[in-house]
Amino acid sequence: MKEAAVTAANEDLDERSPIVTFHASATSTASPESLYEILADPSTHIEWAGKQAPNKAFKLLSLDAPKGVASVGTTWASTGSNSKNAGMTFHDRSVVTEAAAPSKFAFVTDAHLERKHRKTWEVRFVHRYEVRPEGAGSRIAYEARVYPVNYRPYWLHPLMRPVTRKMVKIFAGKHMANLARMAEQVSEPGRVGS
Repeated sequence: MKEAAVTAANEDLDERSPIVTFHASATSTASPESLYEILADPSTHIEWAGKQAPNKAFKLLSLDAPKGVASVGTTWASTGSNSKNAGMTFHDRSVVTEAAAPSKFAFVTDAHLERKHRKTWEVRFVHRYEVRPEGAGSRIAYEARVYPVNYRPYWLHPLMRPVTRKMVKIFAGKHMANLARMAEQVSEPGRVGS
């Protein structure tokens, strides 16, 4: 009976409101097309949201993704850090749900967060990026909706959400800035590779 309730809850996921929504944005001198090309290539995420991430507690650790611009249905696997001492690690499976060059890219991540002192947290993240022209460059806006599957961790308790939102906005904003910088480097005239 309990299993049926969990299945029903998962099926209703898109029908209910997320427990929290995070937002971040950045501007870039790169064109929307250049920015989208980096964003929509999941293999680049390990650079701008992993290796270049300034915070060890909020970054990708590994990524198994195809190279090149993804289309709807493209999948990949990744792991990510959720603590400074590696005490909590996300194990993720993602699938692209929208790919409309050069303006929209979205994917859903089903994640399992291994925790040292609590049971594994199961959660779904719905990620959406919008790229639009701004001045001579572009702006990228990021939104992540969070749908806990099996329980609500303390950092998503109503009293903790404002603090969590602020922290995630800072960290995700730095990832967006890394993405913008990567697109700028690739689109610089005379620059090979990068």
